[in-house]
Amino acid sequence: MMNRSKKHPGKGVLPTVLHNITDPGNRILLLFTLDGMLITLVNNLVGSNNNLFATRLGASEFQLSLMTTIPQLVGLMVLIPGGILTDRMKNKRNMVMVSLLFLTIFYALIGCVPMLSTNRFTAFLILVAASVGPMTIYNVSWQSYFSDLVNAKEQNHIITCRTALTFVIGIIIPLVSGSLLASANTNGGKIRLHQTYVWIGAVLLLIQMIVMSQIKGGFDTASVSHRTDRLKGVFSELLHNKKFLSYVSVAIFFYVTWHVDWTLYFIGQVNYLKLNEAWLSYVNIGNAVVQFVTIGFWSRLNNKYGVRFGIIFGNLGLAFCPICMIVATSLPLPQGQIVFVLMNTLANITLAAVNLNIMQCLLQVVPEKNKTLYISIYTVLVTLSNAFMPMLGVILYTKLGADLRGLQITFWIIFVARIISTGRWFVRWKRLRGRE
Repeated sequence: MMNRSKKHPGKGVLPTVLHNITDPGNRILLLFTLDGMLITLVNNLVGSNNNLFATRLGASEFQLSLMTTIPQLVGLMVLIPGGILTDRMKNKRNMVMVSLLFLTIFYALIGCVPMLSTNRFTAFLILVAASVGPMTIYNVSWQSYFSDLVNAKEQNHIITCRTALTFVIGIIIPLVSGSLLASANTNGGKIRLHQTYVWIGAVLLLIQMIVMSQIKGGFDTASVSHRTDRLKGVFSELLHNKKFLSYVSVAIFFYVTWHVDWTLYFIGQVNYLKLNEAWLSYVNIGNAVVQFVTIGFWSRLNNKYGVRFGIIFGNLGLAFCPICMIVATSLPLPQGQIVFVLMNTLANITLAAVNLNIMQCLLQVVPEKNKTLYISIYTVLVTLSNAFMPMLGVILYTKLGADLRGLQITFWIIFVARIISTGRWFVRWKRLRGRE
């Protein structure tokens, strides 16, 4: 474990973060922050534009739906084997590096897809789906490696700095990359830009590997001593781990209530509030800005009361997102559009608490032995929720009439479910209070 990060007493998120990452004594914080910035750059340049890239390659609406379903299935298939393999490594950084290497190779190949004369979308779908494998393993192995390396008391501070600067990237990069795509006059020009983004992403991943190679330590003695363990008995052990199962029951219920409106929210914004690309960008920028501004507050709250307390407010903010949609769609346009952007931005004041705390809450309950496997099993459940709950939300909306009234009733149901989820986080905090 390492405990080298220092906190700056000054005011303001950005000055504090910049002071901390430039402090010579905070090398571990600097490296993890750079790692977070680089992967966020990659995700904004590549992952966020995959559907647009597929559209430029001639994908139909059905084929676009495959862009969500098939990659998620690939992610599910690699999670458990990836977790087992990572836990058998002397240092989990090795799996992080291998994952980044394979991701680099897949991105380099994706950039070559437009050069094909036929079956361009098919090749694109296969390569994108394949790239989700190393990206998924990167995520779970990174979490496990991070917890091996960083003292639990310092995790909140490092994640705060890392997350704060990723919010800045989340504001700037979509604006720049989106503007460049919009300025391209031809489909061929847009495709060439997508190719450039993917290849830049591949280069950034190579730089990220260099950054990760500079992080020293992280040899997990527990994993080394058990690296020859077989899968037999692990699931039996998991089913008797009451601390882990109790957390999973609360967290997965939270994800279920969060994921259920992801498609519905888009339907509400586009079909009922008539938000165009510009308005949608205002929504995304508002969300990113308010999270960046408030992340320092939530980090301080974590330091004072613990991460189990802060997540309560994160869920409560999400509970009010359905109210934003209900109120906004009850107003005439364009007033409804303005009210929605403002209310949605305010509702996201607490979202930074989710981004900061959900992983830290998980790391509190996973055992050292087979740590990555536990994280992988948990991630499988989250991925299943992400795959099916948006569909369930649309089915409910359709059953209720597929009209404005049906949309609003569905959001009232989601609101109640999220209030219940918030209550479950509160009960968990109350029950475990003082055991942070």
